[in-house]
Amino acid sequence: MPPALVGAPPAPAALRPAPLAVAGPEASAIGYERMARWPEPGGHVPRAIAFSPDGKWVTFLQSEKQNEETALFTFDRATKEIRILLRAADLAKEAGPMSREEELRRERQRQKIKGITAYNWAKRAPVMVLPSGGDVFVRHADGKIAKLTNTPDPEIDPRPCDTGERVAFVRKGELYVVDVASKAETQLTRGAAEGVTRGLSDFNGQEEFGETSGYWWSPKCDRIAYLEVDERGVEQVPVVGYREKRADVMMQRYPAAGGKNPILRLVTIELATRRTTFVELPAGGEKDRYLARFAWAPDGRAFFFQALSRDQKRLELMRAEVGGGAARVLATETSPAYVEFAQVWPLEQSQRLLWLRDRAGYRHIDLLDATSGSRLTEVTSGPWDVEKISGVDEEQARVLFTATKDSAVERHLYAASLAIVGEPMRLTIEPGKHEVHKDDRGPAWVDLHSAFDRPPHAAVHDAKGVIGELPCPLDPDFAALRIRPPDLITVRSSSGDLLYGSLLRPRQMVPGQRYPVVVMVYGGPHLQAVQNHWAAHLVWQHLADRGVVVFQLDNRGTPGRGRAFEQATYGKLGEIELQDQLAGIDYLSTLPFVDATRVGIYGHSYGGFMAALAMLRAPDRFKVGVAGSPVTDWHLYDTGYTERFMGLPDKNGSAYEQNDLSAMAPALKGKLFILHAMMDENVHFQNSARLMDALTIAQKPFDLLLFPGERHGYRNPLVRQYAEMRIVEYLVQNL
Repeated sequence: MPPALVGAPPAPAALRPAPLAVAGPEASAIGYERMARWPEPGGHVPRAIAFSPDGKWVTFLQSEKQNEETALFTFDRATKEIRILLRAADLAKEAGPMSREEELRRERQRQKIKGITAYNWAKRAPVMVLPSGGDVFVRHADGKIAKLTNTPDPEIDPRPCDTGERVAFVRKGELYVVDVASKAETQLTRGAAEGVTRGLSDFNGQEEFGETSGYWWSPKCDRIAYLEVDERGVEQVPVVGYREKRADVMMQRYPAAGGKNPILRLVTIELATRRTTFVELPAGGEKDRYLARFAWAPDGRAFFFQALSRDQKRLELMRAEVGGGAARVLATETSPAYVEFAQVWPLEQSQRLLWLRDRAGYRHIDLLDATSGSRLTEVTSGPWDVEKISGVDEEQARVLFTATKDSAVERHLYAASLAIVGEPMRLTIEPGKHEVHKDDRGPAWVDLHSAFDRPPHAAVHDAKGVIGELPCPLDPDFAALRIRPPDLITVRSSSGDLLYGSLLRPRQMVPGQRYPVVVMVYGGPHLQAVQNHWAAHLVWQHLADRGVVVFQLDNRGTPGRGRAFEQATYGKLGEIELQDQLAGIDYLSTLPFVDATRVGIYGHSYGGFMAALAMLRAPDRFKVGVAGSPVTDWHLYDTGYTERFMGLPDKNGSAYEQNDLSAMAPALKGKLFILHAMMDENVHFQNSARLMDALTIAQKPFDLLLFPGERHGYRNPLVRQYAEMRIVEYLVQNL
């Protein structure tokens, strides 16, 4: 068992005043039902923001009644008028049960909204495609709605080609296309064996690599590139739960760390002749590779994609010609730790492309020759990260992007020249986080902005400045909830790194009195929790109303701070993160209003792992912990995530063993509460089951709450309400 981490010992009991009692739930205006309502206050923001092909409209999803059900709205740039374009009832009068395929896709995308949940404009025609109730609908230029499919089997991921003439989708694992004018349907692929799909990305692609789709239209609407995914060799894991008075059993093909991944093949098909071509990868490379970030060249003669080695230490940007032959490597990136898939953006008016890559320890934009791959320009550089390319204005030879240039906890929009190397120009002024949606064919863009002390605000810009706003309505009870912004604080880690944290103090504080603490933890890769953006955090507010200090800290291993900071945890997940969280507790102990002998910790998913780890590896520092859906043994989590951050099990087995929470079970001293949804297909219930067995064998008391019909993210509002109530009351009763 790893040694316990020991910090400064608490003061002797005789020198401490009697502990302060935590007030009851009546001390807060925020009840458990309100905590469970989604979205949180200030969260009624425009979603899926897009520009119509002619640039005249800004379309977006928004709720009419400030609940989870969204409709499709439009903002007219000329008249500044906002109106509803479509409601879900305009498509299907009665919503049928959601298919399992669609449910799992929404889990991968963390999508919680209902009603109209997605839409896609054709790139060069006023045609819009919408999925609803498992069928496909199209909105024509005259506003008329047509139903393109009407089948008992759901159509997955329907999307139009650029001209709007055809719509593709996946049904029962095969790729189809339907002609919009005639509604004639054509099955493009057939004969897939059980466990093989065409046109869908695999679990890793959807969950870990951000590939929501598995096929891509050519610019001329004449070809489709797609993934063939063969999962027959992937281990099957039973996911067992109970819904609607009956058992629900799903055998999920889940690529656990060290196990077999699905076999991916990239294919192109010509619609006119049905000629299928399998894209050959360059000789000499390993066969077990991940494929992602697919994009056609604007002339339709070539196709770009990226291949990542199984150990995720080598990334290759490739080009495949339509005529066939092996794909060519245009550029390569390597790392002794790991490399991640990066955004690629082919330019339309020249044979060039933009690629985000790590350079000198930070992520920046390179301009490459799209044929040879040679680097033409280092578009950005410096000790900061480009987060995302938001758009390209080729007429003015500039790229727009969001980055951490001016603050690691903020995101601003910048413009950099493609012709002249120079300092980027900052385009957003207000402090905070700016999420930008740009018109692909013009100068307009939408800025969705918020800060700690400012709920979201959405402004529509064009070349002359702000021309209008999209609605971000506040809830009717917003003022009554008395939401307060947290303080942004900094902590020095043992390594000397500066760490950012959020601190919410109790609403009513008595001088000389010390208050208990709850640490809200995530701590894992790919999530920077402490940013200067709006987050109501109703659980935080409720606890602070009752006299609890709420604290959150971004440890090393989180993004936005460059490669060295983010990759500090490579090969040893949990070790450095906990060191930094304990440095945060040490900081809190210096504050005159904090009782560092009464510290609780709560987290979900990776945060659940961290909460359980804190209770087991630093048992003298935490009185109570709540671990929601924790990973307890990294052998049980997926290849795409785990092997990136921990290395391959056969090469770094000792680290896997050292972070097995079951082996630490005898160290438990405080109160531990484990929550897990039985139908969680992301962090499987077997994780908690293993820890429960170990705690039982070690004769260590623990508490448990299971949700028989929920997955990783709780969908039922009553389940969310009950979970919030049990979590909060468990923390305050045991502090």
